[in-house]
Amino acid sequence: MILEDGKPLRRPLPWRISDYLWGIFPALASLFATVALWQYGHAQLGAMLIPAPETVFARAANILADDAERLNVLLTLQRAAIGISLALTIGIGAGLIAGSSRTLALLARPINTVLLGTPPIIWVVLAIFWYNMGSTSVIFTVIITTLPLVFAAAQMSVMTLPVPLAEMLYSYRVPLTRRLKAFYLPHILRQLLPALIVAVGTGLKITVMAELLGSNDGIGSAIASARAMLDTVDVMAHIVLIVAIIMSIEYGLLEPLRRLFDVTRRQ
Repeated sequence: MILEDGKPLRRPLPWRISDYLWGIFPALASLFATVALWQYGHAQLGAMLIPAPETVFARAANILADDAERLNVLLTLQRAAIGISLALTIGIGAGLIAGSSRTLALLARPINTVLLGTPPIIWVVLAIFWYNMGSTSVIFTVIITTLPLVFAAAQMSVMTLPVPLAEMLYSYRVPLTRRLKAFYLPHILRQLLPALIVAVGTGLKITVMAELLGSNDGIGSAIASARAMLDTVDVMAHIVLIVAIIMSIEYGLLEPLRRLFDVTRRQ
């Protein structure tokens, strides 16, 4: 690490922003290659199995333009936001507490293993039994499937804190606010932010799956209807929308947040 006056030398914020924006071009190249492969598959297998990209994109645009279908998309996002927010709140809080105590960590480990090992489809079925079909069952499924991921990351972020360094800071009477800013928060965020990215993507996918089986509205329900009608274009259009939403959240919000806190690499 390059230091200047005892402090890490970092590039100016505008430079870091331009560096991040420059990284969009390789991502776009990858997306264009994927679309090209998609077009090739369409040419080889036909529209029934793999519809043309332009047809799917046009259908996705029509979904967003139609008021009723746009409400389905917004409803799915609302359910996902509620479920993921509750999972993050409970998981981070419980994980930080469990990580600070070896006894609690040992007690929580088998429970978290059971939650991680249970297939999401099982939780969907149980949620339908317990809460009937609707938003409650969908949100419950999102919470119960994403919470263990966040809990494990929060717990490990506390358990892997360098104890000698923490004791040294305490013995030198470094103020608590400075310890939090310079030591505890960077280390915890290094573990949490990647888990947050995974939790958001997983939560959105689980929301669609739970809606497909346990709801009469939302994107998942629309996919179920399209499946029954053998409407491949409609299915692919909703998939495109979900992927676009996940990528927008990850690259438009979470990845800049991770770079802002500078927890994955030094700029």
